[in-house]
Amino acid sequence: METDENSQENRELGGLEEPFLSKYRYISDAFEEFFRISQLGDLNAIYRNRGCFVNEKIQDALVQPAIDVFLEFPAARTSVYYYTGLLVHEYVHYWFNEKENVTQTTDINVVKDSTLEILDFYIRFFADGSGKGGLEEILQWLCELSAELSLKNVGRPAMAHAQQNGEILAILKSNEVVEKMLSLMNMIVTTALDETPDGCMRALFASSRHGQHFSWIWLHIATFLQGTIITPLLDAGAEQFRIYVADLTHRKTVQTGGPAVLNIIQMEYDHKFQAISDVFNFLMGKRNPELQEAVSRIIVNSLDTKVDKPSDKPSTSSTTNRLGFAFFFKLVTCSLKTLQILVNSNCHLITPFNVIRAIRHVQTVDKSIILPSATYTDFIKQIVGDVDPVTHGIIFELLIELIYNPNVFDGENIPELQEQNQKIISDCFPVLNVMIDRIVRVSHSAGGNKCASLHPAIQLYSSGEKLQFIIDSVERHTDKTSSIIRHLHAMSVAADEMKAAEIALRFLMTTPHEKSDLLYVLMAFLKTTVPIYPKLMTCMWREFSGLKIFIEQSFDVEDTARQDKFRIHKNLLRNVRTILDWEFNDAHTPEGNAYSFWEIYPGQYMGPVLNSILSESNKYCYELMEANRIAEVLDMYRYVTMFMETVRLSNNVTQQAGSRRFIVMTVSEMYKLMTLLAIMLKSTLMLVKKEQSEGIVIFEELRSKCLYFMFGNHLDPKLAKFAPLFLNFFVTACFIDSKKLFNERIGETMETLIDESGLNKLSDMDQLVDGPSILDSIRSMKMHDTAVDMLHKGQLKRRRKNDESGIELQENEDAMQRVHVILDVINLMCNSGIPSITLACSKQLALALVQAVCKDSLMMDMRFEDWDSEAEFIHRHVEITQRLVQSPLCDGLLRILSGTRSFAYCLPIMKSKLTILLNETEKFPDHRTIAEPIRQQLHNFILLAHKGGLLPQRFVYICDLEKYATCHETYLMLVEIWRFFMFRNITLEAVDNYHNDLLRNMIDEGLPNEKEAIDKVNLSVFRIIIQNHLPATVPLYPKLFPAEYDNLVHNRPL
Repeated sequence: METDENSQENRELGGLEEPFLSKYRYISDAFEEFFRISQLGDLNAIYRNRGCFVNEKIQDALVQPAIDVFLEFPAARTSVYYYTGLLVHEYVHYWFNEKENVTQTTDINVVKDSTLEILDFYIRFFADGSGKGGLEEILQWLCELSAELSLKNVGRPAMAHAQQNGEILAILKSNEVVEKMLSLMNMIVTTALDETPDGCMRALFASSRHGQHFSWIWLHIATFLQGTIITPLLDAGAEQFRIYVADLTHRKTVQTGGPAVLNIIQMEYDHKFQAISDVFNFLMGKRNPELQEAVSRIIVNSLDTKVDKPSDKPSTSSTTNRLGFAFFFKLVTCSLKTLQILVNSNCHLITPFNVIRAIRHVQTVDKSIILPSATYTDFIKQIVGDVDPVTHGIIFELLIELIYNPNVFDGENIPELQEQNQKIISDCFPVLNVMIDRIVRVSHSAGGNKCASLHPAIQLYSSGEKLQFIIDSVERHTDKTSSIIRHLHAMSVAADEMKAAEIALRFLMTTPHEKSDLLYVLMAFLKTTVPIYPKLMTCMWREFSGLKIFIEQSFDVEDTARQDKFRIHKNLLRNVRTILDWEFNDAHTPEGNAYSFWEIYPGQYMGPVLNSILSESNKYCYELMEANRIAEVLDMYRYVTMFMETVRLSNNVTQQAGSRRFIVMTVSEMYKLMTLLAIMLKSTLMLVKKEQSEGIVIFEELRSKCLYFMFGNHLDPKLAKFAPLFLNFFVTACFIDSKKLFNERIGETMETLIDESGLNKLSDMDQLVDGPSILDSIRSMKMHDTAVDMLHKGQLKRRRKNDESGIELQENEDAMQRVHVILDVINLMCNSGIPSITLACSKQLALALVQAVCKDSLMMDMRFEDWDSEAEFIHRHVEITQRLVQSPLCDGLLRILSGTRSFAYCLPIMKSKLTILLNETEKFPDHRTIAEPIRQQLHNFILLAHKGGLLPQRFVYICDLEKYATCHETYLMLVEIWRFFMFRNITLEAVDNYHNDLLRNMIDEGLPNEKEAIDKVNLSVFRIIIQNHLPATVPLYPKLFPAEYDNLVHNRPL
């Protein structure tokens, strides 16, 4: 019973063990079979043409054992991979043999199909996610197999012409098995990058030790993945670089290992790095936008993090440098094309700030690790000599900012970094020199279809703020002026003559007037550029005004120094003066003249240049006066004064007449120049004040320079005859501003019926007819305010208040001081110097005075009609005399003119004076003598008329006779004087002829018709008056009647 039970139990157990045992037997047989076929040969046998698997006729015999072992024995998968590799090698070897020897009869289809089936199995296995844990293992096998394929086959005849990685890849990829293997690799790498990117890159980098034999696989991966591989590649590369640098630094520090060990470490890393570099350069050459964006992001991330020292442990925080920029820089040193692509695609990142940060990253690593064979400076110099124009322009802009911009190290110019910052600038400057040399060559070699001005490095700084930045750098970098000059020269040659002229004018406008010696840079620029453009300076002077406006509009609106128009103008005044002084002093040296052929002197464009500069000077001085910036006004006028003197002296008057240089301009330019100088001199008169002691000094300096300039022998003789008009313009300008200057209203009518400020305070029209207002004004009149003062006016004469404030008194003192100053100046011009000039000046003064006082042609009439007819127009003469009475300036000018031979032009004024005297004496009581004010006016008229040559000597004694005569008798004497002028008939034409005769140095015979007019005057009036007041008037008889007196003396009985 027990036996039966045991038997049955054994049968049940046997039934349960049967599936397991059969499975075991199957696997065991498969393993034995796999072991058998895997021992058929090795790699060396295959490449010695001893076939290992070609003798197998059944495909399943080569495939199924390997698949069964791979699935059932995971630990044996390495062996399966090795076996698969042998199949691949054998097929590839015989495939090459077939290409190299067409007579080969070995059938390798079974090996081919078996290998393809196994590879397809791998693809299916890893595609469905079953092999996630073995991704790194199979990738490592594939990488090693790929390197072996290259190593074993690269030297054979079929691949002899394949020198580049791309050619090797193309040949191997044409093999079906290799292509399938690469498809498997694509899938494995793609999956591994998603699942275990570190393991994936570790496997790839480990195989990179094979150097060029693995590079074709890197090329394949890069071609297939492109943007996907770049970030892991660079991340892993940066980590490998950090480990390598740390290991190398540590070994050098503790001195462990000899040179051989260090060489081995360096050689192994060089293989890895070369692979990364090849892949990176290949990918960048594709110019994939996504790839370039990823690289840009990596660059930014690497710069935004702190600089880790090589010895530091890698940080794991989110802010850690994902890509050490030192590694990235080493990467781009291997390919010029890659560098160009990176620069062009990331030009927005190439800023001084980023570059400084990049330099600091690179400086943390020993230079021999990144660039073992050359210095950084030499390497960059070599690079910039070969890059394309666009890249050249971007790098050029960067270096210009880095070297010349004083604010480039803002925020980092701490004491610890100052020496390092200076080292950066000093290292960059030689590179900039090389780049400038290149653009100089480009500018000079342009021709045909080339346009050098469009070269990025030239175009970038050839206008506006950028061009001004280069010129401003001269002041900050005097040791680098040679490079600046060559840069400006290149821009000028590449553009045209106008650009060179603009650069020259920018120097004159922006070189600080305190540092005018810096203009030697301008002269050096001219020395290099004038041979190309001989008319450079002529072009600048010709387009002076337009260029000046263009340059001013190009200044940065936020640059306070450049927006200070007053400073810019002072720069221009001082610097133009400096170069003219240099030109004059060097132009006449016997040998070695540097400037004589540069045409620095404006020549025919002197007129427009002077007018432009002086016009701006007047404008700016007026604005400064309005802003009450007196010190700056004085400074500006000093600069103008020195400028005028230099312009005058820049014309050589010491040489012989044949080589003398004159100031030449058109008549219209001469008129404008005289007007501007007159306005300027008038403006400086405003500075003459009691509390402003320097005002009169400035006025006198400018006055003397203006007179030297207008009347010197440096003017073209054809223009010299117009110089006296300057006095006319000056006096007229003073008349126009007489209220401000002299507290006078020359030419204005008398004030309104109420006080000066009352009109503005009226709120309704009723006050205009309010009786008390008019009565108060009438009561304020003084006794000698006669009705004639109000004739045809309907207005009362304005009166000063008795209680003038201190400010008004001060203003009156200043005004009177200015009157004395201007009269002194005009007297000097009219009564001293060359007779022809003083005569012409006095004529212009007389014309200006008559124009200002008489106003219109009716009042300027010289004709003396019958007194009864003339009396009807008394109001005109009242206005003229009132203007004279109100203006000490006009009265003083009239006195000055009376001492000249141009006084006859003032006859209309004298006519008005005489008219008023006749009118005043006619209405006084007959039995009384004239009032004292009238007597003073009479004496003033007689003395002025005689001194000016209008009245003969005998009429002067009327001043003595009227003391005894009654008012009516005085009136009768004045009527005879009127008749004298009427009979003499002095006209403007007669005065002009007399004046022209004097200019021709003819004998002065006085004005015409004097004797004829005396003969027609009724002198009996004077005789009767003398008789009426004997014996007091006895002494006057021989003076008024000398001939009669002589007859009486001779005929008197003894």
